[in-house]
Amino acid sequence: MSKDNKTCVGISIENVTKSFQEHTVLNSLNLTIRPGEIFVLMGPSGTGKSVLLKILSGLDQQTEGQIRIGEYVLSEVVKNHRYVLGLVFQAGALFNSMSVFDNLALYFREHELCDEIEIAKRITNVLHLLNLDNIEQLMPSNLSGGMKKRVALARGLLMHPDVLLFDEPTSELDPTTAASIIELIGFVNKKFGITTIIASHDLLLAQNIADHIGVLQNGSIQQIYTSDTLLSSTDPFIQNFVHPTIHLNSNYFNQILS
Repeated sequence: MSKDNKTCVGISIENVTKSFQEHTVLNSLNLTIRPGEIFVLMGPSGTGKSVLLKILSGLDQQTEGQIRIGEYVLSEVVKNHRYVLGLVFQAGALFNSMSVFDNLALYFREHELCDEIEIAKRITNVLHLLNLDNIEQLMPSNLSGGMKKRVALARGLLMHPDVLLFDEPTSELDPTTAASIIELIGFVNKKFGITTIIASHDLLLAQNIADHIGVLQNGSIQQIYTSDTLLSSTDPFIQNFVHPTIHLNSNYFNQILS
C-alpha cells in the first residue's frame, strides 16, 4: 500500500439532517472535505460528531440530504464497495477473546480474501509500520490503551482504505501517549494520502495535524478554520470552546462537605 498507487477522494456533505424522533442532532449540515486532507471535527459533547462518523461509515443513515464520496453517492459506495471506508473506534473495538493476530486476520478470513501466508505477511508489515513488532499473540487485555489504539489503526490500514474515520483517538490516554497517536495519524495520512476525518475534543491534535477544522454548533458548521484562525476567532461560542471559563459553585460543595 503506497500513496503513489492511490487516488485521493474528497467528501461532499450537502444539507444533511439526522433526527432521532423529535430530536434533531444534525441540522442541514454542509461540508466539503478535500482529497487527502486531515479534517478535524470538534464541538461540545452531544453535538453529533460521532453520529456523523457513523453516517459516513455506513453504520447509520441520514434523515435528509446527500453525501458523496468522490463521484459516488454514499449509498452506492457502501452497496457496491466503490471506495473503502475505515472506522477506528474510540475504544478500539477489539475482540477480547482473540489475539491481536486473530483480530487483524478476521476480515480476511471471513471474506476469504487471501491465504494464511499472505495474511501473516500483511499483518507483520502493518504492525512493523506502527512500531508494534512481535505482539501478534498478545491478547487485548495485555495491551496498554495506546497499543489498543494502534492495533485498531492497523486493522483499518489492512483494508487499504480511501477514507479513515477516527472517533476520539486520544481519549483516555496520558499526554505522552496521546502525542504519539497524534503523530502517528499525521504520519499515516502523509504516507498513504488517505482522506482523514477525526472527531475529537483534543485541541492539541487539531493544532498539530489538522488541515482544516469544523466546530459543530446546533447541528451545523458555520465556518471552517485552520488552527491559527480557530485560536484567534472572536466568535463567543468558539472562544468559550477553545478557552473555557469554568465557574464553580462553592456553596454547593460547602453544603456537601458540611
